Amino acid sequence: MSYLLDTAKSDLAIFFEEISEKVYLDGSPINIIIDYDRLKDRSKKEYDGIYIGDLLYFAKVEDFISPPKIGGLQIFNKKKYEIFDVRKDVGLYEIILKGSGS
Repeated sequence: MSYLLDTAKSDLAIFFEEISEKVYLDGSPINIIIDYDRLKDRSKKEYDGIYIGDLLYFAKVEDFISPPKIGGLQIFNKKKYEIFDVRKDVGLYEIILKGSGS
């Protein structure tokens, strides 16, 4: 099972590098994948269509010094956001940011 998981993580890393884009989180460059369709789907399925955030992105867990926390603040490309939700799976965080500010 460990070999399978290691292979899956390796394939995921290659895939991630191919489609990710560089942004700045809290002033540091990081590669992420933004997914507005998943944000809409989660809003419909889990929150009865209620607005839940401005953007959803995936980032590699290893790129974070400390885990992001729900309710915390994050500076995303020089704009302040609140972290609405965080999920972790197979080496990736799925993070929803809400309420852009200045």
